[in-house]
Amino acid sequence: MINLDAAANTIPTEDVINAVVTAMRDGAANPASAHELGDRARAVLARARDAVISLLDGALDDGVIFTSGCTEANNTVFAGISADTIITSTVEHPSVLRSVERAASSGTTVLFVPVDRGGLVDLEKLGAMVGSAQGPLLVSIQFANSETGVIQPIAAIAGMLASRSQTTFHSDAAQAFGKMPIDLSRGFGPDVITVSGHKLHAPMGVGAIVAAERGVLLTPLLVGGDQEGALRAGTEAVPLIAGFGAACEARADTIDECMLRMSHLRDRLEAQLRDALLDVIFLDGLAARLPNISSVRFPGVDGMSLIAQLDSRGVAASQGSACSSRRPEPSHVLMAMGVSENDAFETVRFSISALTTDAEIDEAASIIADSVNHLRRASWAQA
Repeated sequence: MINLDAAANTIPTEDVINAVVTAMRDGAANPASAHELGDRARAVLARARDAVISLLDGALDDGVIFTSGCTEANNTVFAGISADTIITSTVEHPSVLRSVERAASSGTTVLFVPVDRGGLVDLEKLGAMVGSAQGPLLVSIQFANSETGVIQPIAAIAGMLASRSQTTFHSDAAQAFGKMPIDLSRGFGPDVITVSGHKLHAPMGVGAIVAAERGVLLTPLLVGGDQEGALRAGTEAVPLIAGFGAACEARADTIDECMLRMSHLRDRLEAQLRDALLDVIFLDGLAARLPNISSVRFPGVDGMSLIAQLDSRGVAASQGSACSSRRPEPSHVLMAMGVSENDAFETVRFSISALTTDAEIDEAASIIADSVNHLRRASWAQA
């Protein structure tokens, strides 16, 4: 398969696989154990924390809490930060939106800031919401969108919130982590971010909450033991964390190169689709995008049918977040941007990784164009 659904999951690299296997073979035991095997496990965790921080500016040295992934991390943030009001956007990941719904059912005031047609949050309306909020406030705005790749004005939001007391700024950075610079310094970035390993060639089942240097007051979601600074009870998944650390170390050494390469591959795919399909429509407006995501509308073609056709021909793609894309509903992200239901159903997301090759892009572009034309001919024949 040619994986053009890397925003959902990336293939672990050999370095990552070796790190996982080594941790298992070397007897990395329970990190809470007071013997040599426990020491080995603690060393693995320490190295992985350093590796996560190496991809960030302004992070707290011991501010990494390992979780099972970004969904658990997001749930922990929303359950563990005391707030009278939560402000979030209409284009967040389902794990954020469902967490917000839970908070609202418990009496927390929840406000949703809209986005414009380019997918950017309305800063003026966000400012008004912040100004009217009373008491402790949690603002959660994603770093970048998983369906469109649109990067939010995080620094502007951080600057807006910097002088307000009793305010925590959280950002779901699952898609942005390792694909763009992330600065957590006060006035430039969030107080806390959440990330996931399997978007970055690490194993599935591992992620993290990362606090800025100024720290963040967090109550644990899982209780029972003192693991992860007493903020996430339960024995750590040492082999998975070892793989996560290896992935972060590799990306820290090559992030500029990877960003350029993914941007080149995305642009190559879009250029070939433009040449082959004259009516194709790209979400490539004025808003900055991640280098690896392309949101494409194929007028007159049902997106799910196209995804099935591509799957049968060896190309993996999707219509949005893997946590909701199997549901027969239009993308809530595109609908929030003012896209019609019909146009949303005609839109497909292609996402690449640093392992994608030029040859794969060329082959995939040819298959996509041929599949679109095949589906159109079939539709015309039925009409």
